[in-house]
Amino acid sequence: MYKKILAAVDGSAHGTAVLDSVASLAKLSGASVHVIHIRPEQVIAGGLTAGVVVSTEEPTEGQEVVAAALTRLRGEGIAAEGEVDEGLREEVPAILVERAEALGSDLIAVGPGHYRGISGFLHASVSNDVAKAAPVSVLLVRAAS
Repeated sequence: MYKKILAAVDGSAHGTAVLDSVASLAKLSGASVHVIHIRPEQVIAGGLTAGVVVSTEEPTEGQEVVAAALTRLRGEGIAAEGEVDEGLREEVPAILVERAEALGSDLIAVGPGHYRGISGFLHASVSNDVAKAAPVSVLLVRAAS
């Protein structure tokens, strides 16, 4: 079974569902969990510059998401560590796969992307891209509707 799980969380209902599933798997298999939140950045083109990179969330938001996840997992007796990373939206799948490889993870747990409207056409699916690139199993967890 799994020994090291990388759990991607974003503070959404899907992120909570990822934690629910990961906690269950970790308890069953004795796995440790590494929680990661990636603060998405966006390039804003304009004016005389080639583009400006801006974060789409406050700096403390990601830290709060990871801290809450770690408190929950550790409270359930699961060995857990975590981190906040930053990257362009397009880089998120590669960041997740690279971190999983660096940590020796044998499972990556992610929620589905939640882009709507035109954003769904402009941004690739993180979970789909992770599944294509990951050398390990990928668990896609959807929150109950």
